[in-house]
Amino acid sequence: MSDTPQGHQSKRPRVTIVDVANGAGVHVSTASRALNPGTSHRISSKVVRKIEKVAEQLGYKRNSLASSLRTQKTGTIGLIVPNLSDPLFSPIIASVEERVAEDGYVTFVANSDYSPVKLRSIVERMSSQFVAGLVVASFELNDPSVELCLELGIPTVAVLRDPRHSRMSSVAMDDAAGVQALVEHVLDLGHKDITYVTPPLAASTAQNRLAGFNAATRLAKAAGCRFDVIEARAYDVAEGERIMGHMLASGLTSTAVLAFNDLLAVGCLVALKSAGVACPEQISLAGVNDLPFMNLLSPPLTTLHTAGRDLGFESADLLMSLIKNHSQPVKRILLTPHLVLRGSTGPARKPGSSPDPSAIVTQSDPISV
Repeated sequence: MSDTPQGHQSKRPRVTIVDVANGAGVHVSTASRALNPGTSHRISSKVVRKIEKVAEQLGYKRNSLASSLRTQKTGTIGLIVPNLSDPLFSPIIASVEERVAEDGYVTFVANSDYSPVKLRSIVERMSSQFVAGLVVASFELNDPSVELCLELGIPTVAVLRDPRHSRMSSVAMDDAAGVQALVEHVLDLGHKDITYVTPPLAASTAQNRLAGFNAATRLAKAAGCRFDVIEARAYDVAEGERIMGHMLASGLTSTAVLAFNDLLAVGCLVALKSAGVACPEQISLAGVNDLPFMNLLSPPLTTLHTAGRDLGFESADLLMSLIKNHSQPVKRILLTPHLVLRGSTGPARKPGSSPDPSAIVTQSDPISV
């Protein structure tokens, strides 16, 4: 006779493919392939038998359930972004939600914190919840989570960051062309000493924007100009303030500074104001993304509009097509950014009027920009 009181029987948690993989000491994609009759031939028979034994011991019900649920629509879509606090992702999230809702789906949003390990965990968890598909803005180049999505058979579209995988569809901006246009803008204003602030080159956005900057340095109008690249550690306002403070303290000679994104540019502007350096009279400044309220800064920020809503809509629309037809060809959609010219860029200062590093305030209260 059971000792469990009637009506209060404990409910065993459902065993997932992740549990099987952990129990067998293999990668989750290996476990998935081994338990799928269509792909088990790719794994050695010894490993397959081991995984099957663990699955049986754990009481795992094979992936046929997940497959059938996906084909019948679970009603949920997963959307993964690297930083929920970054306003860049708000219009992407909103437009993805709106587009998939037209087809009856609800969106689950997760934050990967720029961590490949956390991204992998989120993909595994969403797979175990049988999401019908994924839109992912967190992929880095050579990201193992791309292969994981493919191995698990989850329809997936990359947005903003293209992992450049031959089997992964993506929607991104033409970052190279956009940043090249930004450099040309300040060259046309007479700037001959230009610095670009880039984050680490782990993602396609960073590589492509740097490629656009480098391409501009080879233009005929760039002859005789000086160009410099400074690597930031992060993507946020605090890092922009730190970078600009360091450049000023080191004797910055550039008359124009272009930042990878608007948040870094805002941080640079805070540091310039702290040091009493006039923008754009002494240093012109520009960013990328055209985030909300950039037009309300003093001076308003020149930037590159990267169409977040369009990115979200196109990626969600592509995912809906992929869910309906898993065998459709891989697509790479490239959207065109455009310059938004505002007051933070102006004609280059006259020679000999470089900013005074001695005026830098190393510690201060936050300054309104």
